[in-house]
Amino acid sequence: MVLGKVIGTVWSTRKDENLVGAKFLIVRELNLDLTPKSSTVIAVDSVGAGIGETVLVAQGSSARQTTFTKNKPVDAVIMAIVDKLDVAINDNK
Repeated sequence: MVLGKVIGTVWSTRKDENLVGAKFLIVRELNLDLTPKSSTVIAVDSVGAGIGETVLVAQGSSARQTTFTKNKPVDAVIMAIVDKLDVAINDNK
């Protein structure tokens, strides 16, 4: 899984029929201290996430395991909105 922040939306009016009704969001990956990484991913939203929210993204074949994405041509899905993140160990010491 990838920790990320929703930074945008992708609009697509013509798409595979298996993706009709899907919302595509642009997610920037985050470090555990919530600082942004340079990498981004386009993910199908299965939980109603929005811009600015911290989310968990499943990628690869795991992305096709949600109720909405099962057997669909998807390789990244937002499958959770993060409410809180507790990191107990600080490696910067």
